[in-house]
Amino acid sequence: MRGSSAERLSSVEVTVREAGGAFWKDGGARDWDCWVPDGHFNLSQRFLKCAQHIQMDGFHQVPVTLSDGRGQPVGVAATYRNTIDGADLGNERIQQAVHLVRGAAPRFLKYGVIEVGNPAGVGFPVRSSLSSTEAITTLARWAQAEADRQRASLVVIRDIEPTAAPCAVEVLRRMGFVPSPLPAAFVVPLPFTSFNEYKAHMRARYRGRLAGCMKETASLRVEVVEQFAELAPQLTALWRTLYDRATQYRRLVLTEGFFASASDMPEAKVMLLRRPDDSIAGFGLLFVDGPMLRFSCTGFSREAALEEGVYFRLLYEVVRYGIEHGCKAVNMGMTTAGPKMSVGAQPVHVSAWIWHRSALQRQGLGWLTQNLMKPPPPVERNVFKEDVPVFQDPALAEQPITPRP
Repeated sequence: MRGSSAERLSSVEVTVREAGGAFWKDGGARDWDCWVPDGHFNLSQRFLKCAQHIQMDGFHQVPVTLSDGRGQPVGVAATYRNTIDGADLGNERIQQAVHLVRGAAPRFLKYGVIEVGNPAGVGFPVRSSLSSTEAITTLARWAQAEADRQRASLVVIRDIEPTAAPCAVEVLRRMGFVPSPLPAAFVVPLPFTSFNEYKAHMRARYRGRLAGCMKETASLRVEVVEQFAELAPQLTALWRTLYDRATQYRRLVLTEGFFASASDMPEAKVMLLRRPDDSIAGFGLLFVDGPMLRFSCTGFSREAALEEGVYFRLLYEVVRYGIEHGCKAVNMGMTTAGPKMSVGAQPVHVSAWIWHRSALQRQGLGWLTQNLMKPPPPVERNVFKEDVPVFQDPALAEQPITPRP
């Protein structure tokens, strides 16, 4: 099987081209989104337009198309250029050591990067009618050549889940990429017909936690808003309170423009928790993506979390919303493992694959990411009386697709 795939690859002439300025206009969605099936919303043209409003060091988004030897499209992928600060990916001890070194070497562990994926959402980075072997090989070769042309140090191909993308893992290893484990993504399967059934499946300890949370937060009112551009300043400020408290994974900064742009998308909703005086205690940004509900980001003050129980109430209400709207699962994103697993989320382990232009530094990065920068494994929770089957996030799968007419 591997031999036949390699033979196909050598016989297929595939080129990668930047999508160009027309992509960002409304008409640009027509030839792009036909490659994006349900469950892969994070690769859609409208979401990539929204992601333009995030801020990262050196960020420049470059959507690309894959074409065959006759110039016919055979796939699409999201790529971008940016600068990675290696200190942000390690623990606090590593960060302190790096900042000491930077007194003499300001650019230590800062890398210019060609990145393949989407900074604002987890998902396998390419949708194509090619086999994943062909598509990933083509993209990786293009990114390596682009790194040489741009004088960038690193190529990063992100959001590879090994069991969902075994062919991609094999290709990247063969090409000299090394895995860099990312924080787990947390997915709550939803094989429940109602929120009451979800509660009934919980063990007594977790059912008691849910009841306690609902009692503690009884004064908060849940409101789901579809048009929320006018709330963008408030949402940004609440999100920023979390960002300012974070010590790791501080690459991506959301802006008012991001929230205003998200408001224009039919998949986007904002779940608000309002106090009796109508002030916002906290929020969650949601995207309904085929079988998946994506809990994209949240915001609340430290006081609202400690004194009003806002975060746990949000998590339970997101689960309720997913069940009531027929979703198969909620992808709750990365970080804050404990709270998410306490409401039934299961960890999904994804990796970024890294290639450095220097073979020696590739080896060093491989050791560093597998040891000092490796995220600690989350502590498992036994929330339900019986095991709930894992629902695979379709965005992480690598199957070839046929474009829609």
